[in-house]
Amino acid sequence: MGTAMTIEIIEQINQYLKGTLPEDEKRLFEKKIAEDETLREEVIIQKQLFLLQGIETNDLPFDYDNQSDLLVIKNKLQSEEYQLLSAKIRKAGVEAKNKPTQHKNYWLKYAVAASIALVFGVLFYFNSQNSLENYYHENVNWEELPSFIEKGQSENDFSNGELLFKKGDYKKAIETFNKIESSNQLYPYSLMYIGASYDVLNENDKAIETFDLLSSLTSFQENSKGYWYKMLIYMKQNNKDKMLEMRSIILSDPSNFNYTKAKNLKL
Repeated sequence: MGTAMTIEIIEQINQYLKGTLPEDEKRLFEKKIAEDETLREEVIIQKQLFLLQGIETNDLPFDYDNQSDLLVIKNKLQSEEYQLLSAKIRKAGVEAKNKPTQHKNYWLKYAVAASIALVFGVLFYFNSQNSLENYYHENVNWEELPSFIEKGQSENDFSNGELLFKKGDYKKAIETFNKIESSNQLYPYSLMYIGASYDVLNENDKAIETFDLLSSLTSFQENSKGYWYKMLIYMKQNNKDKMLEMRSIILSDPSNFNYTKAKNLKL
């Protein structure tokens, strides 16, 4: 079981990140980080919190992904454990501040930890500003794209492209799917895979252009998926105006793909 978060652990992490932890304690702490995945995650969270306030901290002795960790931070800090801890920190800060001078050391001990509670608030503000991007991450799932690979079938451009996509070779997948002619009945599905590949490659404009082409295929029964996919990309870009434009189109017809999801979207 990983390390449980306490005020003391937060303070120790804070000292480690600020470089004020004594050298012998630092070595022991880094050993704990290497052995405890939960503690390692907490260190990343605290570092991200400081970065959101523009406070520089020491480099970490391991690699991590800045962008993907933002959602981890949000989910962590919205948990019941962190809500209770935040309240405890705030209470400790208020009580210590109101104590007589002889309890100054007590106040100093918890002052930094109490300040982290303030950072919690900053983070929640940050998350609310990026709720569109978070919604993108919560809803995008390219593994749900239709599969047309069947056992014993002869190889063709679509099956080859699908296999390349599933292997994560998105550039070659795009090249292969682009060989499929617009007259092919699988052409609309190839556009889905091409757009998804561009999304994973973070080539957002090309993804939008591809999904725009998909939505224009009015003879294709599932063309409205193009509107939904475009809306997700605009969310990823935090482009609220364009996102609302796509949402309005989706809500213009109850038969459109993910109509209910778009309708229930809380902005």
